[in-house]
Amino acid sequence: MFRLIIIKTFLLSFALLLISAQITAQADIAQKKVKVGLRNSPPFIIANGTEYSGVSVDLWERIAPSLNVDFEYVQYTDLGKMLRAIETEEIQICINPLTVTSERLTSFSFTQPYYISGMAIALKIKKDHGIVVFLRNLFSPQFLQAIFLLFGVVFTFGLIIWFIERRKNPDQFRKGWKGLGDGIWWSAVTMTTVGYGDKSPLSGWGRVVGIIWMFTAVIIISSFTAGISAALTYNKFKTDIRGLQDLRNVKVGTVRNSSTASYLSESQMKYIAYETLGDAIGELETGKIDAVVYDEPLLSYILHAKNLSETIELIPSGANSVYFGFASRNLQFLQDVNPFLLQIMESRQWRKMLEAYNLRLE
Repeated sequence: MFRLIIIKTFLLSFALLLISAQITAQADIAQKKVKVGLRNSPPFIIANGTEYSGVSVDLWERIAPSLNVDFEYVQYTDLGKMLRAIETEEIQICINPLTVTSERLTSFSFTQPYYISGMAIALKIKKDHGIVVFLRNLFSPQFLQAIFLLFGVVFTFGLIIWFIERRKNPDQFRKGWKGLGDGIWWSAVTMTTVGYGDKSPLSGWGRVVGIIWMFTAVIIISSFTAGISAALTYNKFKTDIRGLQDLRNVKVGTVRNSSTASYLSESQMKYIAYETLGDAIGELETGKIDAVVYDEPLLSYILHAKNLSETIELIPSGANSVYFGFASRNLQFLQDVNPFLLQIMESRQWRKMLEAYNLRLE
């Protein structure tokens, strides 16, 4: 009995010690100025000198008053240095849109993810000369298919009108193969609304077929014209890369130390690492690399900000969904952040915050 009392007393003392340590840690955070790490990553972090805006900044500045903490921003230009600053607790929390990965979880912890995204591929649009495109696509499968289908419809109505008119109107629709040619000729000139008048149905059923063909041809010719035009201009802005597997034989760029760089390495894809996304896009513009792979919202924002939407195409990869969260070595601090983070995400205010930076709610 005495031993049981000692054990219970020890456990109670240990629990109180833990609670006291947590309260002390929280008090320390509340009393001292929290250093908040960030790096220019539009639209989540938009750095303008010492002024900051963006989704992550707006989110943090709504959470901080609820935590009753004073804070200061610490800006980094190198992603690797910022990650090391989290590990060494040079900063207490990082509000950059850091991807939650198993490798990073061995060094520090994350909050509840506040945004889900995926990788995308940025490609320079190939604008071929119109004549080159026309000649290349003149014998393309799409164009030939449209032509053969059009001829098939003309042939069918020509055959029907010849079969009806060959006996009652032998002067215009002759017998045999020549008569079939007369029917096809009538079908073609009627469809194109040329209407030479050299051949026309005289029988009642022939005229009924003629009326049906005239109205049908109006619809068909417009559809075929659009189809043929599309076939002749197809690929004018088409690139040869449609997915991640097509990147193996081209020069690819991404941001150094990013989760995308890790993904490409794990997929055994060669890439050139750049310090910033802007540097990678600049190399893509000049043609020094063929593609840039990175998080879709960041790529989309920088292309829009630089007015590059007409010269650079953005293709969602459909792979490697990523989760963005705040990071810190202090797990208890992140646990204190989570309730307020979720409270904002569950409100209508969160949708408005995302829409302000042209982001969609995943």
